[in-house]
Amino acid sequence: MRLAPGGPQTVAQESITGRMLIDFGVNEPDFMPTVFRLFQDDESTITSILDIKGLKTQNINYSTNDGSYRTVGSNHVQFAIDNSDVRKIHLRANALGLTYKDDANATEIGRNQTPFYIWVDTNWAGYKEIIELADNRTLLYILQDPEEDSNDTWKLKVKVWTNIIANHVDVTLLEEGREAAAVMTAHEHEFSERGVEKYTFAGFGNSYLTLQRFKYSYSGTAKAMQKNGKVTGRWAVHNGQKLFIEEAQIKMMKRAAEYLEYQVIFGKSTVTTDTNKVILRDDNGREVMAGSGIMYSGDGPIDMPYKGWTKGFINSMLTNIDSYITRGSDGNREFVVVTSPTSTRDFHRCLREDFGLTMNNNIVGDGASKGIIDSYSFYEIDGLRLIIKRSPWFTQQRRPGMPLSDGTYTNEWDGLVVPLGLSIGGNRNGIELIQLRPASRGTVAGIDAGGNIASSVDGSQEHILFQNGVISVIQPIRLYRPTYM
Repeated sequence: MRLAPGGPQTVAQESITGRMLIDFGVNEPDFMPTVFRLFQDDESTITSILDIKGLKTQNINYSTNDGSYRTVGSNHVQFAIDNSDVRKIHLRANALGLTYKDDANATEIGRNQTPFYIWVDTNWAGYKEIIELADNRTLLYILQDPEEDSNDTWKLKVKVWTNIIANHVDVTLLEEGREAAAVMTAHEHEFSERGVEKYTFAGFGNSYLTLQRFKYSYSGTAKAMQKNGKVTGRWAVHNGQKLFIEEAQIKMMKRAAEYLEYQVIFGKSTVTTDTNKVILRDDNGREVMAGSGIMYSGDGPIDMPYKGWTKGFINSMLTNIDSYITRGSDGNREFVVVTSPTSTRDFHRCLREDFGLTMNNNIVGDGASKGIIDSYSFYEIDGLRLIIKRSPWFTQQRRPGMPLSDGTYTNEWDGLVVPLGLSIGGNRNGIELIQLRPASRGTVAGIDAGGNIASSVDGSQEHILFQNGVISVIQPIRLYRPTYM
């Protein structure tokens, strides 16, 4: 079985180097994700979906430097993040631990039109602007320009915006991390001065690629046995041919698909966000660079606990994620839910029982060959198209988990919601696979191969090496079942 045009290449009389592998590799940037479609049903769900929908970079190389990508190194790409005219503000404690201060009122903050101070994480809101707090009812009027303070905070002098002098601010709205937003301005009607001035620009994020490699090897005797048809057992016959070595290759590719899928979803970066330094080194002191997967890109996922799929939870989930699902290039507002077989079965049950989905048109075949197909490629609810897929990385067999009282495990209910639309600005994919160097396959030939050889050992090795990453500017949502539910 050939998984790449031209078959394996042979390296002789020299050590393998990165440049050599690139030269002998398949010069198609999308080769690796596309090959892994072979395993999409079992091993590479997310990788395959992104590949099928074309959510992958094209023609990115070592010298790319345009408005969308900047190649910083052989394993580091910067990507443009669309600017948004909307900015949220968060309450943040200064070095003294204060998020607010009102010397005149201990609990009823801002009562009787007393000015007080709050500390936030940005100077986005300023002089004579009004900010709305998280209850969507309380408004604060900013009296002065923001003042830069300790612990990366900005100090705002404010008053309660109200027509009732006794009104004040609930202190829970001023806790660490609480959200606020600038909503309008208000100036005096006579001789007002100055105005609000704000600008937004696109920024650049960092994507670090992860290098993975696999191999299988065989002795000269094993190769001869296959050639002579002397092999019996499980791997002996494949499509009528004795191809146990080719079966080993398929299993290597299958394992590679599994590991790439884990990297794309759960990969964690080994590079610091502030100084861009690789902190992980092997025993020889060499850097081991790796990039973040979807789950750990940006600010990370929003956690959404659930006990199982119900009509109420689905409606709640759609309400909460609606604002994060943008339209794709095909005009659809799509998202994929990747979860375990236990969870997907419960989801389809919920659609049948709680939403009244019938099976009237699901009968296929005639007579004793009739059957019911209860699987769907997608569901569309209130304009949101939901694609649900099972993944081996959300199963008890593949990953560790904690037992629950009903006999299932926590990781059997884990899931990841991945929006598939464009970015906020609408001019790039919100998520896409990326690689700089093409995937490489090659043979380290032993004496069994004859001719030019790389080793005197009576056996050969087949290697595969790939360097991939994922650019994710979406907001993922993590589904999980707490142990207390």
